[in-house]
Amino acid sequence: MSNFNKINKLNLKVYISWCIHLLTCSGLVAGFLSLINVFENNQAGAFLWLGVALIIDAVDGSLARKFEVAKNVKNIDGKMLDSVIDFFNYIIIPSIMIYWFDIVPMYFEIVIPLIILVISAISYSNNNLMSSDNFYKGFPCIWNILLLYIYFFDFNSIANLFLILFCIILKFIPLKYVHPLRVKKYKIQSTIFMALWFISTLKLLITSFFKLDNLYDYLFITIWVISNFYFIFLTIYELLIDIFKSTSIKLKKLQF
Repeated sequence: MSNFNKINKLNLKVYISWCIHLLTCSGLVAGFLSLINVFENNQAGAFLWLGVALIIDAVDGSLARKFEVAKNVKNIDGKMLDSVIDFFNYIIIPSIMIYWFDIVPMYFEIVIPLIILVISAISYSNNNLMSSDNFYKGFPCIWNILLLYIYFFDFNSIANLFLILFCIILKFIPLKYVHPLRVKKYKIQSTIFMALWFISTLKLLITSFFKLDNLYDYLFITIWVISNFYFIFLTIYELLIDIFKSTSIKLKKLQF
């Protein structure tokens, strides 16, 4: 009976682990539905499905670690699976959107997506992408989020081009960007602000970014702005800390 219970328990762990892998794969389904919306010229729908994929990506890693998926299904590399799906949703679909929706001037509508694809592929294969405390080093490959902001603010194609080029340059500058779920010292507050960002973004996407007819509209736009400033502030704060530490070390060396 004891052995039977052990076998059942082991089978249950394997079953749960496979369910988590399938949850990860559902992000690919959401991405494909987003792509269909792109080809149907429905930008809002495309971003909604990318949002679904983003939520899946936010929870599947934590579940995989909690239920020890790597230990229970040893022949599947969960990190590789996650990276393949992320590359599709965060890189390939936004690159197609830049071309399809004429987001940049005509002469750049192929060049810019190609640059994003190449530098993101190199970034994804970079073993030194994350710092020891799980910060991104350089602008993370969240082109889907950048395009969402471009969609919200409805800039002209020239402004879009300069904004995208600015982020491409930031990719090569080793500033520290917080990962909401992996940087332990900020994990609680980052998770809260990430949830607030998701909720407020969903509301703005379903209605309109510029629709401010009542108190609730102002509330959601305020929450959205604050949640964005939180992550911007962390980047600036970490930069200042690094500068302070570097300066202190140099001063100590000069004293000796």
